[in-house]
Amino acid sequence: MKVIKYFAVLCLVAFIAILSSCTKSGDAYKKYMAGGEITYPGRLDTVLVHSGYNRVQLSATLGNDPLVTKMRVFYNNHHDSTEVAITHAPGKDTVNVIIDKLTEGNYSFDVYTYDAQGRKSVGVNVSGVVYGPSYLNSLINRKLKTVEQSPDGNKIELGWGEPANGELGVEINYTAVNGSAKKFIVPANQTNTELPDYKESSVLTFKSLFKPDTTAFETFSPDPSSVTLPKFERQFDKSKFAVKILPTDVLEGGYGWLEEYLWDESYNPPGFATESTIPCWFTFDAGTSTSLSRFKVWQANDRLYQLQSVKTFELYGSNNPNMDGSWASWTKIGSYTSVKPSGLPVGQNSDTDVTFALAGENFSVPASTPKFRYYRFKLLSNYGGDFMTLEEITFYTHER
Repeated sequence: MKVIKYFAVLCLVAFIAILSSCTKSGDAYKKYMAGGEITYPGRLDTVLVHSGYNRVQLSATLGNDPLVTKMRVFYNNHHDSTEVAITHAPGKDTVNVIIDKLTEGNYSFDVYTYDAQGRKSVGVNVSGVVYGPSYLNSLINRKLKTVEQSPDGNKIELGWGEPANGELGVEINYTAVNGSAKKFIVPANQTNTELPDYKESSVLTFKSLFKPDTTAFETFSPDPSSVTLPKFERQFDKSKFAVKILPTDVLEGGYGWLEEYLWDESYNPPGFATESTIPCWFTFDAGTSTSLSRFKVWQANDRLYQLQSVKTFELYGSNNPNMDGSWASWTKIGSYTSVKPSGLPVGQNSDTDVTFALAGENFSVPASTPKFRYYRFKLLSNYGGDFMTLEEITFYTHER
C-alpha cells in the first residue's frame, strides 16, 4: 500500500515538471512572435550566370511576389555587391545585371530580393567564369590565304584557311565603291567569300569571333588583321583574241596543239606546240589596244618543268606590225624566265613546284608600258626537246 502511495507522488511531481516546461517553451515562442509573423520577400526562381570579358551578366527570373522592389548581388565573399531596382511590368519576368571590373577567374554570387521595408529573401547561390587577357591571348584570326579579283575585276574573292577550334565566324569590315563602310560575318564553314562591291586599294580588316563556352553573352576576338585590296584589274576579253600569223612566225607542229588553244580557258592539254625550231615566235591579235598590267602563263600539266615546256622567253607589243614579219615595228616589253620554286633538277618536281605551276605563273610588266593591240612571244629555251609548248595565257589591265 505504501508503494502505491509513493508511485502516485512521483507521477504528480513528473506532471508538474512537464507542465512547467511547456509553459516556459510557450513563453519563448511568444517572445519571438511578439512583433508578428516573420515575412520573407519572394525569392528568385532562377539565376543564370553568363560569362564575359572581365565581367559577367546575371539573368534573374522573378517570382510572383509583386512586393519585391530590388535585387542585390554579393560576390568576393560578400565584400562587394551590386544593386538593381525591380519594376514589375506585364510580360517582364527577367532582370539582367552586368557586374564589371572583375579579374579573370571563377566567381560565386549570392543573390537576394528585397521589399520596400528592406526585408530580405532567402538567397540564391550561383557560380560563373570571368574571362580576360589570358583567354584573349590564346585566340588567333583565321588565315586569309588568297585575295583574288574576279575576271571582270568587279568582285574580290577571299580564300580562307581552316577555322580554329571554337570559331563562330569572321567579322569583315571594308569600304564600298561609294565610300560607305560595310560589315558582315563570314560563317565558320565558309572557305570562299565574295565581295561584290569594294573600293580599290582600300584596307579590309577581319577578326575571328569566339565564345569560350555556351554561357558567354558576348564574343571574343584577337586584334583585327588587315589586308590592302588590290587596284582594279580585269582580264583581257579572250573572246576577242585571234591568231595573227606573220611570215616569220612559227607554225603549229602537227600534233593537234593549236595556237588558239592558248586562250580557250582549258588548263589541260592540248595547248600550243610549235614546229621543231628554237628559238621561235608567234603573234596574236588581242582585239583592242589596251594597257597591259601583267600576264600569266601556264605550262602543259603533263610536262611541268620538263620536256618542251618553255623556260625563257621575251614579250613584244605593237599596234601596227610589219606585214613582212620583221621586228622593226615591235617594242620589247620584257625578258622572262620561268621559276621552279624547289630548284630541283629537271624531271624532279616537289609538291610546291606542281602547285605553283598549276596556278599559272605571274609575270610583271613595266608601269610605263604603252597600249598595244598585237603581242608577240619570242620563245628562247625550254626544259628539253626540240620544240616548244605552252598551255594557256591570260593578260590583265587596270583599265575599266
